[in-house]
Amino acid sequence: MEQVRRGAAWLGLALIPVLAALYVGGTQIAGGSLWPWQPNMIDLQVYQRAGQILLSGGDIYASGGELPWIYPAFGALLTIPFAVLPAGAAAAAWLVLCTAALGAMLYRLGYTGWVLSLLTTLAVLFVQPVRDTLGFGQLGIFLVAAAVLDSMPGPRLLRRRVLPEGWLVGIATAVKLTPAVVAAYNFFAGRRKPGVVAFLGFLAATAVAFVVVPSASLTYWQKLLSGDSGLNSGIVYATNQSVLGVWNRLTGEPSRGGLVLSVLVVVLGVVAAVGMHRAGQVGYALTLAGLTSLLASPISWSHHYVWVVPLGIVLWQRRELPGVLRWTGLGYVAWLVVAPFMWLPRGDNIELSYAPWQQAVDNLGVVVGVLLLAGSAVAALGSWGRQRRARS
Repeated sequence: MEQVRRGAAWLGLALIPVLAALYVGGTQIAGGSLWPWQPNMIDLQVYQRAGQILLSGGDIYASGGELPWIYPAFGALLTIPFAVLPAGAAAAAWLVLCTAALGAMLYRLGYTGWVLSLLTTLAVLFVQPVRDTLGFGQLGIFLVAAAVLDSMPGPRLLRRRVLPEGWLVGIATAVKLTPAVVAAYNFFAGRRKPGVVAFLGFLAATAVAFVVVPSASLTYWQKLLSGDSGLNSGIVYATNQSVLGVWNRLTGEPSRGGLVLSVLVVVLGVVAAVGMHRAGQVGYALTLAGLTSLLASPISWSHHYVWVVPLGIVLWQRRELPGVLRWTGLGYVAWLVVAPFMWLPRGDNIELSYAPWQQAVDNLGVVVGVLLLAGSAVAALGSWGRQRRARS
């Protein structure tokens, strides 16, 4: 009887954030409805279409004027289970899996029971990147969860790993390239095995795609090597919260200077993450690597910033971090949660004619994010970091 009560309590706690996710899925994006429940999950529709095209033997990169498939071909293979489901069932399954992944991240960060249920529900309802990720049917929660469940210290559901650390990051990198920054951080922090495993996992997944869908795989990598990321024209858009997006909005074009700056941000972010890792701040180091992957990517839509969830929790928990750094980081998290730049007019290159105050609102988050990386690097390499390393 006691086990039945515990099971019912667990089910009730799990159901609350799932219901919140179903609500967000039906209401977040214009064109959806809560009753009857008909979400307008635009990106999930792209994923379903990609899976259907694969099953029919077509070309996933020939979009025919619709929203394009822009990820590596391996990612398209993972869409097939959703392609065979009716739209409503696929949407519901996607939201349940996203909620479970979000809850798993928070569990790894030390939360259980009603607190875990409450925090997951609050993230679903009030964190803009999470809310939009669910509304669009985007894959960002899965990418962040892969890195957190792979490398974040904390409690685990299973006592032993089923597969070696790094494989989840490798698979995530084969779906979308940005998690490679996490693998680089692990490698340069002296954790060679997870870094190498991630690289090998990426190669293995990409090789599978070349075997199963060789033409699509070749098309993707040829386009990428020629500089075509699939969304180059969208870099200026206001919700592109990347360094290159800021550069484009300020200068009017995504020139070589912006690309150089993005590379420098990668270097800065990896240095900051490695330094914090060596100072004993492993969880914070991982979130810095995730943040770096977004700031340095050519396009990082605001809903890609799901990293704000583990970043905010780690900053709240790690009170031994320098006060200025910690509170600056928490302020940055609050900015991303609210996302004031979403209130600006956007589209049709109106961003190029923004008034100075509009440019400030749109670009402030990226600037503060880079400053957070710089401050973390300075703290890790300075006296605070030396003291922390001396204690370990």
